[in-house]
Amino acid sequence: MSRPLVYVAVQQFGEDDARARTLLEDAGFEVRHNPFGRRLVSGEMAEVLQGAAAVLAGSEPYDARLLAALPTLRCISRCGVGVDAIDMEAARRLGIAVYTTPDEVLEPMAQMTVAMILALARHLPLYLSEARSGQWRKHTGVLLSEWTIGLVGFGRIGQAVARALQAFGPRLLIADPLADPAALPPRIEARSLASLLAEADLVSLHVARPAAEGVLIGRQELAAMRPGSRLVNTARGYLVDEAALYDALQSGHLSAAALDVFATEPYTGPLAKLPQVLCTPHVGSLTRASRSAMELRCVRHVVEHFSARHEEKATWAGRAS
Repeated sequence: MSRPLVYVAVQQFGEDDARARTLLEDAGFEVRHNPFGRRLVSGEMAEVLQGAAAVLAGSEPYDARLLAALPTLRCISRCGVGVDAIDMEAARRLGIAVYTTPDEVLEPMAQMTVAMILALARHLPLYLSEARSGQWRKHTGVLLSEWTIGLVGFGRIGQAVARALQAFGPRLLIADPLADPAALPPRIEARSLASLLAEADLVSLHVARPAAEGVLIGRQELAAMRPGSRLVNTARGYLVDEAALYDALQSGHLSAAALDVFATEPYTGPLAKLPQVLCTPHVGSLTRASRSAMELRCVRHVVEHFSARHEEKATWAGRAS
């Protein structure tokens, strides 16, 4: 009897910790790895994933057509939290279980967000750009306690960011239609999105909005932000109209931005060339400890799913933060 095939689609796997790979092999799975050194693209996925019983997934797209073309696929285990790239309705219909690793991303995502906010408060992207061009100029920064910071989205990651920021003493606003204003932690105020944009010195996005709903921060929203304010996006690239953001930064209406996610990745657009913009290559959850924990959880989902107990219960899970 052939062993179930697990295809490791994520680009980085087991680089600093071999335990997840060993766990798969010891559980009797055949394991194949993404050989391309990049994210898989839709045109090649039906061929590369053919025969797989499970996929350890990154952010590559799993649409309904692809899922229908993979008759042996029973499980997608996301090494991460978002399921925006997976057609969840098609997965349900075809009996494909979807798992995520929501707990493991909270601390690294919160730290990455705070690092970006601090970098903008002290002009670090600008200093780096100027130093490389031979300039030696000083720019007055701000303390976070001087700022009103707006968090758009107050799920588990947004809440973790708020907890991390409170040590610095900013005024915190949140905009989230699912949040109960009466149940908010102390010193956090609820606002509509429009009010938050008008009040905040810095806006940080933590929204699990589906891609089909389109841009959340477009030209109108950017124009509504305070003159000289800043934008941080560690959530999803498609939330922001990148052309409109570029124009807002070029005009000086926004003073800076920090972006870890982009509509198309790898990103090669003009935002990366602006000295007041910090761009990182979608690495918000990428730390040694968190990556090892995510990989282990990702693999355990697969092993448990294919155990007799989980096959009988036909477990289905899929949660975004």
